[in-house]
Amino acid sequence: MKNSLLTTLLAAAAITAIAPAAQAGVIVAGNATTYITSALNSLGVSYTVGGQQMPATVAATDTLILSFDGGGAPYVNYTAALNAGADIIVIGGSCDGAGFTGFIGQYIKNDATCNGWHIANGWTTASTNNATKFLPANYVAQMNTIGYHMTHLQATENTVVLGRNSEGNNIAAFRTYDNGGSFHYMGMDIGRYGSPADTAAFVAPYMRGALLAASNGLNSAAIPEPGSLSLVGLALAGLLAARRKRA
Repeated sequence: MKNSLLTTLLAAAAITAIAPAAQAGVIVAGNATTYITSALNSLGVSYTVGGQQMPATVAATDTLILSFDGGGAPYVNYTAALNAGADIIVIGGSCDGAGFTGFIGQYIKNDATCNGWHIANGWTTASTNNATKFLPANYVAQMNTIGYHMTHLQATENTVVLGRNSEGNNIAAFRTYDNGGSFHYMGMDIGRYGSPADTAAFVAPYMRGALLAASNGLNSAAIPEPGSLSLVGLALAGLLAARRKRA
């Protein structure tokens, strides 16, 4: 019975360990956030709405989620915030010349100019890590408009490619910074397009992994929250006490 209880408690802790750790502050901004906020709501993630433009400043403890379908300017350089430890997740984009691609290029190398919004429905996971651990290896959206994108990515220093589209182009990548900050870009327009079924099967798992990678790092093991550790600790203490009593 006691071993069964311990197994149950350890399993509960393991479930907590793969859930996104609590972010100090999650901010959602941009003009294409419909399916992002739906995904966050389904995951039980608390967030504040930062408006349709990029916030001028981001705290080192914040996770900023930006989702655009056109627009975006004026563009903010978040390098200082990233170096201080902030986590930034960008989704979608804009065909405004070199404006948006130049913004992304400060952090992740890309085609440098917009290729024109076009659809390449289909996702293939390119690497296994915290950001992709909840995703299927391959996914074809119910609504092919989810595959809209306007630039392609290239691997650079401290950058890991997360996934490719049906064209075989890199469409999502994650860059780490020395002080724990991270920049995460998903080129597919999952904030504006899709369906409830796509949100459940792809967008929510994607955001769950994105937040897990932001809070715990791309490749580090997820750490159980303090409450779960305390629970397991109490269970272990109880088992030890019972054994001493029998002895």
